[in-house]
Amino acid sequence: MSAPVLVLEGVTKSFAAGSRADRRAWTRQVWRALAGRRPVPAPDGGPGTVTALEDVSLTVRRGEAVGVVGLNGAGKTTLLRLAAGQIAPDAGRVARAGRLATMIDLTAGFSPTLTGRETIPLVGALMGLTPAEQAAALPHVVAFCGLGDALDRPVGGYSSGMALRLGFAIAVHGDPDVLLVDEMLSVGDFPFRQACLARMMALRERAAVVLVSHNLPEVARFCGRVVVLDRGRVAFDGATEAGLALYRRLAEGGAAAPEAGAECDDDGIPGFLKPLFRDDGRIDALDMAWLDGAGASVSAVPFGAPLTLRLRARLWAPARALNIGVPLYAPDGTRVTGLASDLARAPLAAAAGETVTATLTLPGPRLNPGPWHGVAVVHDGPGTLARQPLPPLTITGGPSRHWGHWTPAADWTLRVDRS
Repeated sequence: MSAPVLVLEGVTKSFAAGSRADRRAWTRQVWRALAGRRPVPAPDGGPGTVTALEDVSLTVRRGEAVGVVGLNGAGKTTLLRLAAGQIAPDAGRVARAGRLATMIDLTAGFSPTLTGRETIPLVGALMGLTPAEQAAALPHVVAFCGLGDALDRPVGGYSSGMALRLGFAIAVHGDPDVLLVDEMLSVGDFPFRQACLARMMALRERAAVVLVSHNLPEVARFCGRVVVLDRGRVAFDGATEAGLALYRRLAEGGAAAPEAGAECDDDGIPGFLKPLFRDDGRIDALDMAWLDGAGASVSAVPFGAPLTLRLRARLWAPARALNIGVPLYAPDGTRVTGLASDLARAPLAAAAGETVTATLTLPGPRLNPGPWHGVAVVHDGPGTLARQPLPPLTITGGPSRHWGHWTPAADWTLRVDRS
């Protein structure tokens, strides 16, 4: 197991939340502390403070990609700012190892009067890059951000998307040991987001990445571990799918513990299948059907009968590495399995205007009786093009007694040995 590069131990952080006069007084205290004139006392936890994080512990190791999710106000950005050293905890300890890069504030280190090209070595120096490292990274940053002639214009005239491109390009080409990203991949056009994901996937082979995002498919695709924050505390730290399932329950107004069964939202789609997504500039709506052994479209099949899922989609933009994922959920919302085309077949390239057809065959699934659910997720490399519910499917018949979600084929032998 690799050594930790980021450790938070029992971290608590509170902020003043009193009157405007109280906030002005607190600001004056901060400026005096920065000037070395007097220390800033920690908030006393009284009615004029809000606790953003309470007794939070987190260890991130090199090679890990950790997603941090939670409802608005759960403490996600505060956690990243503590991890980055931008603010100090009121209690607990924060330790970092190696070089740190952050994507928390797009314009951190940017001077509005400097050009983009002049900004690159400035921000690189703030990250700790030597002049030789800055020179080596410069052509890669220029190529990745794709700003062209805009690099020779002052960054004060950049849009938020242009600032994102430049800031991200500098951060990921500075050879960081820890990269902290706060919702930045929700900005920018789709090809740039895919390039960012691909670069981060390459980066996590030698570094650690902590990603705060409300884009759950993005977190599921990129992160091998998820931390769920709930009202300033760690409600979950573990496997990605289980963490995202908990987050969905919290988003739907549920408790941190799972409840039996699964209710549908107003649109008739169970909440555990969400979020749904389609990049309508790159792909049309998915045309899907369940087929029986004779190739006929069906919505119900007998227990143990062969099943085929057929998916067709027309592309509006070229794709380099198409692959399909199909998570399957039991009637109570439990995720039973996830099937992925790239485990059996190489990803597929396709041009704009072409129609892609995929078939998934289950020769003898032996799913237990009841209504089954699922989603089809179309990926182009690390990015997601669409996430759409599967057509309805009901399994009928089956064993007279059954437990759990599926009954595998099995043989028994019983014997009595008499002496």
